[in-house]
Amino acid sequence: MTGMEIVREETRRMARGMAPLTLIAFGALTLAGFAPVQTGFSLLLGACYSIFLFRMIGRSAARAVLFPPEQGTRMARRGYVFRYVLTGVFVVAAIIAPPIQPLAAILPLFFPKILLLWRATVHRKEANR
Repeated sequence: MTGMEIVREETRRMARGMAPLTLIAFGALTLAGFAPVQTGFSLLLGACYSIFLFRMIGRSAARAVLFPPEQGTRMARRGYVFRYVLTGVFVVAAIIAPPIQPLAAILPLFFPKILLLWRATVHRKEANR
């Protein structure tokens, strides 16, 4: 399996895991009194952006390993800075843009980390059996 095939498969797995988290967040925010349409739109926007970032990280890593270590490290750092700035722009836009509910748009940015920690915990428990 090539690096890009792994990135595609992991991105699909991440998207499948983010769907239930997005629905749970929608339910919780709606019960807390947030406007359902605005909240749903913002959560979908944040989830799509989060999946896009995850894919960018994977593509950057898959490309970086094809080069010598120094050049690969530079490429990875450049990609990290670009994603960091892009995320800053997304967060500022989520705060400023009226149709976007900021909390609902920013919350999905934490979903990949939650899913990765969950997956690591489950694998660790299975390995100890």
